[in-house]
Amino acid sequence: MPKTMFRSSVLTGVVLAGSTGCSAIEKLVDALEGGPQVSYCESLCDWAVECAVEAESSISREEMEARCEEATNAADADCARAEAGDLNPDEILILNECTADVDEMTCDGLSGIEGRPPELSCIVAYGGLSDASSIDWTDPTAIADVKAYATYNAARNAVLVTGGELCDEITEELCSSLVSCSPDYDSEASDDLQELAMDSCMDALSGFNSGCKSKGLYDQDLPIDYNPARGWAQDCVDALAVSDSLCEPSSWTDIASCAGAFINPLDDVDMTAEILSAVTSYIGD
Repeated sequence: MPKTMFRSSVLTGVVLAGSTGCSAIEKLVDALEGGPQVSYCESLCDWAVECAVEAESSISREEMEARCEEATNAADADCARAEAGDLNPDEILILNECTADVDEMTCDGLSGIEGRPPELSCIVAYGGLSDASSIDWTDPTAIADVKAYATYNAARNAVLVTGGELCDEITEELCSSLVSCSPDYDSEASDDLQELAMDSCMDALSGFNSGCKSKGLYDQDLPIDYNPARGWAQDCVDALAVSDSLCEPSSWTDIASCAGAFINPLDDVDMTAEILSAVTSYIGD
């Protein structure tokens, strides 16, 4: 028996291990007659996009879908095979079991370091692991290169804002809260003058913004490179959106989420001094 066929048959046995009698036969018949329901990439992207939309991501649904499709297909060539109908019955059965389990995933795993796809049906069976007992499931690095896990991480990284985008978001939200602090600010001014006030603040904070990007303050590549500063920054953006004026730096302590938004202790990046200096300079202009 060819090696590939032997591996496929073994993994089919893993998938059917929890099935009995007619149930197992029905699954095989469905695989033969219906083909794959969706590719692994499609199922992951459906999950990731819906979770990101639910979390009120600043990225549009269309952009997330496009990013996810590109990233997952780059990680898993079998997705194109599935979508082209180029899978054998064993592969279809394994894929259908995996995607059915993906449909049941919650959004808890979207952004955390502990997130992972269904272990038996996806990582072991679809991912092609021959010896799951040797894997340390508590260590993300131990399964980082397993196909199903790598594709899962490609999907969730694709729908999350990039580090640079988050730098822009927090800079813009800070300025939205700070423009009224300028001595030249006039709440009754025209839209053009309001826009000029915003541009002036963005210029004042441009050094922080460029440093935020160059130092990778909010960069992240799940699952290994988890960045705790991202969560604080996103909470800070939300808090700033509903806060009162920040014309007194001392009032920042009232927004607890912003306290950790400029420090990534894992990569030893601390931009607290830079943002305080930029804001203080802008308010004093």
